[in-house]
Amino acid sequence: MKPSSDLMQEYRRARETALAECEERRRAVFSQIPRLGDIAAERKELTYALGKNLMEADDKTNIRRSYAMAMQALLTEEESILEEHNISRPFLEPVWGCQACGDTGYVDGADGSKHMCACLTQRMLSEQFVQSSLSYTERFETFSEKVFPSERQKKLTCKARDICRAYADGFPDNDPKSLLILGQGGLGKTFLLNSVAARVLERGHSVLNMPAYSFMQIVLSSLGSREPMPDFTLPSLLILDDLGAEPMLNNITREQLSNLLDARQRKGLATAFSSNFTSEQIIEEYGERFAFRLLSPRSTITLELTGDNLRTRL
Repeated sequence: MKPSSDLMQEYRRARETALAECEERRRAVFSQIPRLGDIAAERKELTYALGKNLMEADDKTNIRRSYAMAMQALLTEEESILEEHNISRPFLEPVWGCQACGDTGYVDGADGSKHMCACLTQRMLSEQFVQSSLSYTERFETFSEKVFPSERQKKLTCKARDICRAYADGFPDNDPKSLLILGQGGLGKTFLLNSVAARVLERGHSVLNMPAYSFMQIVLSSLGSREPMPDFTLPSLLILDDLGAEPMLNNITREQLSNLLDARQRKGLATAFSSNFTSEQIIEEYGERFAFRLLSPRSTITLELTGDNLRTRL
């Protein structure tokens, strides 16, 4: 799936604005401290000459060594002038909205190829999935241990919180990849998933968070209109909350959920669920193909919360 032309135009405008603002700051500083402007020009000339000299020279090692020494001398002088005038180096650099991609939407992979940046993926998800909901209040930092009616429930939920936090901090290198939180309503399942979503997003990965009901609404809308299904393998982490609340339609719900999980697992992508069902009920409701793929310890970390409904205490 490719980003829309409008979205890429936004990226181009953001990059052009950042570069223009940077150039304005540099001109102001260089007018006050001309030597800094000279150094910037000399660095540019030095880099240009390097390429030309490497093409013509037999001894490329000495060329690179001379370049490195000359460039280091300029950088040292520049640093000394900046320090003398109490100017931070970032002040003379562009301020990108995304430091990872420099507002281009793409980053270099280990193999030298270009990959879509997580910031662009997240923008595409926001465009494509209006049902997606990312909470800015339910996060690990706002987890309160004072709401639990018993020490046993607090201990169990805090352990689940610690596992979820470790999962989010280790994302996307977790093994198993996926996460399932079971338990009756009001025990904090959605809070924990929202906390995972917030932390994963903060760490620069794309997240799509929606109720399982909304997923099925999208599926049914696509089937009814015969429009292509949205690409649910786009986000690095897909969260389907409240599995079991969606309509159970013969030959549709089971098949679509099975296909979804299969596609994401084949691509090595993480999927997180919550459900009021027990493991046995999931097997009964969704069949072995989906349930065993979801419940397998090799693919999923399964947590089970028990205790009293916390909503009645708020």
